[in-house]
Amino acid sequence: MPSKKPTNPPRAPISTGLTRGDAPMEIRQRPYAQRTTNHNRPARPSRPANVYPHKRSSNRPSTNRQLSRELDERLVELQALFDVSKTLNSSLHLKSILDTLLLTPMGKMMVGKGLVLLARGEKRFVIETVKGLQQTHIGREIMIDLHEPSILVLNNEEGGGAWSAYLYKLGLQLIVPIIANNKCLGLMAFGRKQSGQDFTPGELEYLNSLANLAATAVENGMVFQELREVNRRLDKKIQELNTLFDIGKELNSTFDSDKIASVLAYALMGELMVQRCGVFVEENDRLLLQVNKGLAPSPLFADAEFLQWLRKLKEPYFFKKSKLELSPREPEWSEQLAAAGGVVLIPITSQEVVRGVLLLGEKITKGEFGQEEIEFASTLANTAMISLENARLFRETIEKQRLEEELAIAREIQQRLLPKAAPKLTGYEIAAINIPTHQVGGDYFDYFPIDSNRYLLTIADVSGKGIPAAIIMSNLQATLHALMTAEVPIDQIVARINNFVYANTTADKFITCFIAVLDAARNTLTYVNAGHNPPYFFNENGAANGGFRLLDKGGLLLGMFPGARYQSETIELQSGDWVLMYTDGVSEAKNAGDEDFSERRIEAVIRERLAAKDNSATTMIDAITSEVRRFTAGEPQSDDITLLSLHYRQTNAA
Repeated sequence: MPSKKPTNPPRAPISTGLTRGDAPMEIRQRPYAQRTTNHNRPARPSRPANVYPHKRSSNRPSTNRQLSRELDERLVELQALFDVSKTLNSSLHLKSILDTLLLTPMGKMMVGKGLVLLARGEKRFVIETVKGLQQTHIGREIMIDLHEPSILVLNNEEGGGAWSAYLYKLGLQLIVPIIANNKCLGLMAFGRKQSGQDFTPGELEYLNSLANLAATAVENGMVFQELREVNRRLDKKIQELNTLFDIGKELNSTFDSDKIASVLAYALMGELMVQRCGVFVEENDRLLLQVNKGLAPSPLFADAEFLQWLRKLKEPYFFKKSKLELSPREPEWSEQLAAAGGVVLIPITSQEVVRGVLLLGEKITKGEFGQEEIEFASTLANTAMISLENARLFRETIEKQRLEEELAIAREIQQRLLPKAAPKLTGYEIAAINIPTHQVGGDYFDYFPIDSNRYLLTIADVSGKGIPAAIIMSNLQATLHALMTAEVPIDQIVARINNFVYANTTADKFITCFIAVLDAARNTLTYVNAGHNPPYFFNENGAANGGFRLLDKGGLLLGMFPGARYQSETIELQSGDWVLMYTDGVSEAKNAGDEDFSERRIEAVIRERLAAKDNSATTMIDAITSEVRRFTAGEPQSDDITLLSLHYRQTNAA
């Protein structure tokens, strides 16, 4: 019975010499069993080689070893790529990813130079990291047009484009694209190997595999970098808003325009890191340099043509870049502004009108102003402009209140100068009225006794309004009261008053004045008209038919020329005579059609009243003022209305 063939033990797996896993890879020498030679065994007869066609040639062991070695090398490369991929994908820091991506093959292939470019727009690539080259190349933009991204070998021949010439000049030879989802994310560029040998097909395949494995990590890094940049901009916006809020509170806490402009200048210098700042602010329809922080003095800051040119700016104006061509002197002004330390002009607008201009100097970092910085400066400046406008309105309100107070004082002075009641004279009736405007005018009338029989009657109009007119009126009254008591002819008194007014007022101040002396004992009226509206002199028995006479004897306005001569006239008064004095506020009262009341209407009212046969000095004045109000029909009164009426009626003739 044949013996049962013993079962062979399980065959041990063949060792490949490669240990995979998290532990570092270890390459082991493959063990081969040592064959023993039995010299006692008779040698087998040799067989012809064609008897075993399946048997390979005698160099089979060496070929297997070579294949095994190549297999091991490939496995090592794959393991290395796997480890690099893990390293790249373990980080979101783009710079770290790119550095690892660049340094790994450079160290493996002994390459001295390399850089990585990332796509930042259509055909626009930016150098993100370099090795073996100057760091100044980082950030440089290069326009590269790659129709079908693939591994490229650069040479110095023309036709590759400016970008390839630039990279070749840097000593770079090999371009490897980084592609993800059929999109070229960037390029790796390598210089020559230090051995001087060309890149082998295996090395090119390795670089291509590395680029493919790194593409996802690079894309994630770019997205992370973009998100971080967005977050940074958001944080900056929040900081700017907080700054605007804080500075806005400070700007709104004061109505001092100088302080507002200073706060604006210091805030801009702090936020934008500039050492020089000027603020032009609108003042009385023109721009003035209200704040100068660090700018060199320049006559340009007071040049009217330059300041007018500033008002034409609608956008930031960089001296070295902007070309607005708003004026032929623009290049000259740019040089002068640059010499003063300025870099950019930023208009401050309100309701599309330039109300101010910022002049900013160079940043401490020597960098250029970004669009966000210009927008921040404009926003802050416009906020300050609102505060400046509020400050201007506040000043105007205060000034208006001050003027109102001055006008109230002037009105009080004026009213106190006017007599309270007319004198009671036998046979004579005197009445007067003064209706001031909202502002203080310069009308003046007066009557006071000179002696027991003589009375002074006067009406005057001082040029101008307000407190100056009230002061001149006060001086006229004091002079009349002082001089009329002397036994001096009235024409000489008026000449002295003229010299006094001329000596104590400016050229634009003068007085029209009618001064008369009524002698109640002799029934005479002696007068001098110094440039005033001629009063009407008429008799009630003939005035209704046009019997008027104007009292115009006299001379020039008081205060116009020194040493002026005046004439006087004496009138014998008859029973029924009237003298009506008035100021130009009556004849020049205007209606809605800008038409004057005029002397013609005054005369018409007089005739109408005389025809009624029931008149007095008071009713005559009331009739004229009523007609003036009816004529103006509620239109604002432009000047004082002053009337003085004298009526003589003999007591035995009544």
